[in-house]
Amino acid sequence: MRIDEQRGSNARGSGGNRWLYPDVVGLEDLTRGWDDELRHCVSETGNARALLWSLEVKLHLKRSNVRESYFQAVSNSSWANFGYLVAAEIEGQGTMQELRMLSALHGIGVLQLDAENPSESNILIPARGRSEVDWSTCNRLVIESPDFKNFIKRVRQFYQTGDRPLNWNLVPGQAHR
Repeated sequence: MRIDEQRGSNARGSGGNRWLYPDVVGLEDLTRGWDDELRHCVSETGNARALLWSLEVKLHLKRSNVRESYFQAVSNSSWANFGYLVAAEIEGQGTMQELRMLSALHGIGVLQLDAENPSESNILIPARGRSEVDWSTCNRLVIESPDFKNFIKRVRQFYQTGDRPLNWNLVPGQAHR
């Protein structure tokens, strides 16, 4: 689901929410394909049934913008189980080496986007997963962003009903194919 930073609050003044919002958030259903009895059992035990993802998307990553882009992803993805820096193009000598070093230090993964066929995108560097979601940071995001609040409503609905997020819109208010 797309998070539009332009729709977020500016109550903290100009730049007060800089690097707060990820570009895209997602829910990974860990119970897909499970029998309903098992799904309900896991739900009753309070174990995680889903993982939350945060993605910072850039068109181009190159040596001149790699660190700024990476630390933007660190800043706005630290609340999620998995955080990724996503780019359609990664170019320049040393860019991948820098990304590997940063990922080893901070755990944000790197995904190369196939813009023509997003389902064919490749994880170049896997993210280091976090076992817990930082709900305190999520609370700030909910307060500051109506799009993120809508995402959390859908996460809650998933946990309450088991409805899977198959048809969530990537762009708020717009159907997506």
